[in-house]
Amino acid sequence: MAAGAVPRARRRRWVRALVLVAVGFAGGALVFDRATRIVPPDVPAPRAERLRFADGVTWVGASSLERRGALWVTHVRGEPVQLGYRYGRLVAPLMVAGDLRMLDLFATFVPSAALRTVLTAVVRARYHDVDRGFPPARRAEIYGEAVAYGDRGPAFLSPYHRLVYLHALYDIALAFERSPLLGCTAFVASGEATRAGATPGHTIVGRNFDLDVDPWFDVEKTVQIVEPEGRLAFASIAWPGMTGVVTGMNAAGIWVSVNGARAGTPDNAGVPVVFTTRAILEEAHNLDEAIAIATRDAPMASHMLLLADGASGESAVIERAPGRAPAVRRAPAVTIVANHYATPTFAADPKDVFVRQHTSTLAREARMRELVARNDGHIDPATAIAMLRDRSAAGDTPLPLGNRNAIDALIATHSVVADLTAGVLWVSEGPHTLGAYRRIDLRARLAHGGAPTDEARSDVAADALLTDGGFERQLRGVELRRTAERERAAGHATAAAEEYERAVTLRTDDHLAWRGLAETRADTGDVEGARAAWQHVVTLAPESPDADAQARRAAATPETPAR
Repeated sequence: MAAGAVPRARRRRWVRALVLVAVGFAGGALVFDRATRIVPPDVPAPRAERLRFADGVTWVGASSLERRGALWVTHVRGEPVQLGYRYGRLVAPLMVAGDLRMLDLFATFVPSAALRTVLTAVVRARYHDVDRGFPPARRAEIYGEAVAYGDRGPAFLSPYHRLVYLHALYDIALAFERSPLLGCTAFVASGEATRAGATPGHTIVGRNFDLDVDPWFDVEKTVQIVEPEGRLAFASIAWPGMTGVVTGMNAAGIWVSVNGARAGTPDNAGVPVVFTTRAILEEAHNLDEAIAIATRDAPMASHMLLLADGASGESAVIERAPGRAPAVRRAPAVTIVANHYATPTFAADPKDVFVRQHTSTLAREARMRELVARNDGHIDPATAIAMLRDRSAAGDTPLPLGNRNAIDALIATHSVVADLTAGVLWVSEGPHTLGAYRRIDLRARLAHGGAPTDEARSDVAADALLTDGGFERQLRGVELRRTAERERAAGHATAAAEEYERAVTLRTDDHLAWRGLAETRADTGDVEGARAAWQHVVTLAPESPDADAQARRAAATPETPAR
């Protein structure tokens, strides 16, 4: 054998082995991709329709997209596939922006590309058949939307696959123990409670949908008016691309909205809550029908549904959790809901006990009860908006801006008031609850096929906090606090303390900055400085019973940091 033949033969064997390994990995990836791929339903493709533009309105067929202040308002009509296609054609550019923003957030929170790949694989494996719980009409609608969306977005799954995840996102997010969805507050008032208002005897609903994830959900909020073929028309407030419902009202005066809660064990099977609520709006003519629909589906994650009937004035809260029978609590005139359960069925669940101890749900409920009682007999849409903008604690105790104990913690993705009896909505254009609340007259729009000319006359003006500089100071304080948090996470305690000092100098009532400063001073061994900062935290209303207890302990013994 010639010299060097053995090494060459060995190299050839290594090359063959590496090729086989590569082929094996590629084959495994293909098998995994096929096993976890979510494919569109076997339905006819939607008809292609061109966009038309006239007088500031975008049209596709008889469906439209317009601006109402800073809101996007769509009005779509048709059977499911074409309904989804028309909606997708109208809002596709907004959906692209949201897709890219979510990927940016994913990269920010998970900097490692390898870890992102692993997490994506885990989600694909766990939720590979999540669309089995989707009603057939919703799968067809999402397919039409995906066709309209096409390949505009990132090359991350197929458009249909991504849209399926979008519609299960609420349930997936609620499955996480530190979900950002446990902050919503809502109420219903009717009959005598509203008798002396501008709409005597009408049923008034108010709700803040708190989703502290990214400004995109607040900035690009949509009011979607839908006329599904053969079903009840309705209005839904959410974000571009969402065809399910988290907040909405139908033409019969039925209201439904979702409040996050915690009980039981999340399930990757079941019907996403946004489709149960969609079915309520499409099918329910009265409260009994709404309750029947709300209790027939198996949920994927725990939550509560607020229902109200503009004709009867009655309301109900449906408490739901996977694997458990739902609990129903009805009320003839007034209902208040935050993020904890109120029936014996769920109130003893350890996860619900945790929510009561570690979130602001009890404080927000107490304040809303106080406001409803104070305004009894005078609740009209303007009063309801003022209640949703309330930033004080029970007993009118002042709270720092952004404190989660407030009904308005400046984190609402959308804030909505409805006069169910009249069929009218008022939706905040943002930011949060601070912008003008734009009037959307659902019944008039359905009757006239478009926006009434007099809608703007009943808008409610922007909050003064938006114009007096207070909100800008709050935002600047948040930026300084986040800079401090990054410095502390990087182990730069001195730099973190400086940024926290800047934050509390800008806003002396920034309770979270004082907390960060207290912990950072303790990190550097400044025991007395930490004690003084913790004393500030105690006076600034920590945002849960547990946080309050931690702060008081730390103020007394700062050597033991509160985590």
